[in-house]
Amino acid sequence: MPVDLTRREREILKILLEGPTTAERLASLLGVSRRTILRDLPGLSEKLKSLGITLERKAGIGISLEGRSESMEKLGWLLERPSKKVEMTPGERQQLIILSLLEQKGPRKLYTFAREFDVTEATVSNDLDRIEEILSRYGIKLLRRPGLGVWIEGQEKNIRALVTDLFYENFDETQLVRLIRDNLRGGIIPGGVTAQVKNRLLGLIDRNLVEGIEHALKEAIEESGIHLADSAYAGLLVHIALALERLKSGETISMDEAFLANLKKTKEFELAARLGSKLESAFGISIPEGELGYITMHLLGAKLRMGDNLHELFVLDHREVAGAAREILKEAGRELKRDLLEDGRVLEDLALHLKPALVRLKLGMEIRNPLLSQIKETYPRLMQVARRAARLLEKRFRVPVPESEIGYIAMHIGAALERGRGKERAGVVLVCPSGIGSARMLASRIKKELPELEILDVVSVLDLEKSLEKHPAAEAVISTVPLEVAEPPVLLVSPLLNDEDVENIRAHFKERRLKERENDGVVAGRGKPEERRELVFEILEDFAIEEVGAGDLEELLDAVVEKIERKPGITSAGRVKKDLHSREVNAGTAVPGLGLSVLHARTGGVEKPFLGLFRLKEPLKMRNMDGDTEEVRACLVMLLPQEPSAGEIEVMGRISAGLVEDRTLAGILKDGSSGDVIKALLRILK
Repeated sequence: MPVDLTRREREILKILLEGPTTAERLASLLGVSRRTILRDLPGLSEKLKSLGITLERKAGIGISLEGRSESMEKLGWLLERPSKKVEMTPGERQQLIILSLLEQKGPRKLYTFAREFDVTEATVSNDLDRIEEILSRYGIKLLRRPGLGVWIEGQEKNIRALVTDLFYENFDETQLVRLIRDNLRGGIIPGGVTAQVKNRLLGLIDRNLVEGIEHALKEAIEESGIHLADSAYAGLLVHIALALERLKSGETISMDEAFLANLKKTKEFELAARLGSKLESAFGISIPEGELGYITMHLLGAKLRMGDNLHELFVLDHREVAGAAREILKEAGRELKRDLLEDGRVLEDLALHLKPALVRLKLGMEIRNPLLSQIKETYPRLMQVARRAARLLEKRFRVPVPESEIGYIAMHIGAALERGRGKERAGVVLVCPSGIGSARMLASRIKKELPELEILDVVSVLDLEKSLEKHPAAEAVISTVPLEVAEPPVLLVSPLLNDEDVENIRAHFKERRLKERENDGVVAGRGKPEERRELVFEILEDFAIEEVGAGDLEELLDAVVEKIERKPGITSAGRVKKDLHSREVNAGTAVPGLGLSVLHARTGGVEKPFLGLFRLKEPLKMRNMDGDTEEVRACLVMLLPQEPSAGEIEVMGRISAGLVEDRTLAGILKDGSSGDVIKALLRILK
């Protein structure tokens, strides 16, 4: 009987065939939670039995595959063979149903969806229940009438918000322009179900409009002298294309008059009006002021990302956002009686989330949270904590924080608590020879006073050795009598566990965690972990992914310096180009076998470290580190001041080392979304 493996099970097995690993590492590589991995393992173990392979979990080693060599070869062959069945997740099917409802204004019968997706009408009905929840968050109604079918109704701005979110769920901004142009030429995105969703989305944009929009947009930008990053250009192009398509269908959008009046005072509104005039001439469509207002918001958002000073709105300093994130976590930690800042990742994640969120709030743009109802239902306590902490944002930035954003803050707090439970619940064995009653009393006191400990066993002195064999992951023995045990450490306490005992135990595990973090690697020369995190923030603050075209090294360097010359910290683009060129001439910078180049230099052209990723429209032949020629699809640009600190050198060095040590990093840099790239960089820099 053939083994039917899901996509994630296949990925798990490919990693395990390379050798034992932990659930944490599997979760990190596959972009899911540790709990999801642990939930998948029992089912996967059952499927492997038919191949004569067992899934083993051992303390200190992790998860491994055990079986005869021929069984392992058979598994390898099975994983190499493409899956015959094209899998479609409920989420993918629901997206395709939503797109069908957007494409067709009239009712659609359930049986037509059932036939299209090869499922039962009951399955389609369940999908529609879920779709109704999704649409309700946008204020859109799903109407179902027996004998007639299903269709949707809603305000134009809400339908636009839904379509826009679908685009950004499925596309990276930096890829959009190229994909839209391919669509213009009649091309399609190859692949399975995900590609089918993307092609249907692109189908919402009239191919005949794109070329004219690009022409008008480029003309207006050149006349104004403004510079737009590729990502901002893509976002604006998609917005205009969707807007014109909807306007052609008689669907218009409105904007709050007071907010529109403020937008009219900006130079960006003048550019939007000029662009609107060109579009009206090109397509014979009247463009209302509300549309111009939304175009203005795109331009203002782009200007903020470029770091320009906006007197009419405001600019967010990353240190200020990091400070706000720290205040929120301190406030939430006080209420939850937990030190959330011990989890370095939550500070990084929350700050990265808050910066664009606050820009949207200041611009009056809506924050959408599709998970809000689930968060409120599942984590009411965290919502309460996040709501109080969010008042700090309102006071500091003078913006109202909506419930949707409070939901996101609650998610970040919840993630820190979950990680904390996994990391801080240290397993211990209790030894209490004075009787069962006193042993249980001690266990009860520990559970109450030290909830961060997990009691693995309660035993007598005679049974301790056997218990430690049974629980090799125990981090300490807590005993009411002196013991001679080599490992793990023994913590001596009184049978009633007094306050001094509690403090001593806490101090022991706190010191242990600090040593573990030091062993994981602290950036040299930067001292405390918090200072190291600040350095990582500084380097990632202006990180950007850009697409460039180049036929040779000279053109590549010209394209790179053109993109970065206005970035904060770049003092001389010419000096940067000269130093990068000298470094490339002295030795090749392409990494053998990865299709990736690391252009790096210490240069007087920067006053602080700079990191950027530049993807090539067409592969470029470059010299690699072995002296051979390598086809390069992307360049990672790493710049340091002429006299960098030890910490700055260490952080950049970690990224270079990650290309060799992390087998997924190069692929993510070449093809991943901007979110995936940031997550991958944070993973190797944490």
